[in-house]
Amino acid sequence: MKILIAYATRFGTTEKCVNMLAEILREKNLEIELADLKKNKRVKPEDFDLVVVGGSFFMFKMNAVVVKFIRRHLRTLLTKKTGIFMCGGDEDWEKEIKKGFPEELLDKAVAKGYFGYEMLWDKMNSIIRSMGQKASETTEPISKINTENIKKFAEEIIKALS
Repeated sequence: MKILIAYATRFGTTEKCVNMLAEILREKNLEIELADLKKNKRVKPEDFDLVVVGGSFFMFKMNAVVVKFIRRHLRTLLTKKTGIFMCGGDEDWEKEIKKGFPEELLDKAVAKGYFGYEMLWDKMNSIIRSMGQKASETTEPISKINTENIKKFAEEIIKALS
């Protein structure tokens, strides 16, 4: 089974989460291809048995690169088994994810997940860093990646393939 994990990351956290997911799936002898949508604009979801799509929510919006990919390939995605995930600071993700993905894609997804977030101040521009530090009331980096959610998401993907 060939699985595509298509994603976009702003500050690197989504990529970390995707690599964790890919490692779990590879341990089950699944063929995984990762596609950073900012770097790989020619990825073809029709070439895969299952497609996972996700990215970071920032300022209450899904990463624009992910939105563009979904719009371009929505017809194909609706014919495939799909998994949808998000990274971001809003732990009320089941409500938030609806803002980033088309309803029909969410309805047919075999897995939906929230992978957590990080606040890596050194990777942010001064305006975003200042706003984030003020809102979180800390200048220390924050890492809230939810590895249990990533494992659960992987289990749902594996189950959908059996």
